[in-house]
Amino acid sequence: MTKRIFTIASSVVAIIFWFFESAMHYFVHEEPQFEIIPSASNELWMRIVIVFLITLFGILSDSFTNKIIHKQLEVARTYNSMLHVSQHIINNLLNQMILFKMEAQKQEGFDQDVLKLYDNAINEASDLIKTLSRVEDISEGHIWTSAEQEKKSGSS
Repeated sequence: MTKRIFTIASSVVAIIFWFFESAMHYFVHEEPQFEIIPSASNELWMRIVIVFLITLFGILSDSFTNKIIHKQLEVARTYNSMLHVSQHIINNLLNQMILFKMEAQKQEGFDQDVLKLYDNAINEASDLIKTLSRVEDISEGHIWTSAEQEKKSGSS
């Protein structure tokens, strides 16, 4: 269900305007009687036009707001899909890299410092992917900041 908050608010404002305008004519302009529906046709059509424009503004505001919300939701869904696919691809790559590590460990004389660097690289990549999967604010700057903070905290 789409929310129609601006339509409701503008309708309320339009009704308030109508009664306020009636009260103003009675109290300020000192008309002989209080008229909710004015007897002067000029006054009636002006109020109708203003009420129509106020209500139309609320309807259009809701329409544009809903379009923006739907676009943002689509962006969020696209981001989440891309993140999950990327995570799947990288997890497959990391699993395949474990095979390379196992082969390297079988080789006599393989430099253990290289294996430590390899483990650090794999752990850093895994931590960065986990951090990206927890990002809630999907703005580009926030995503990069989160990745950089994880990288700094992981190397400490």
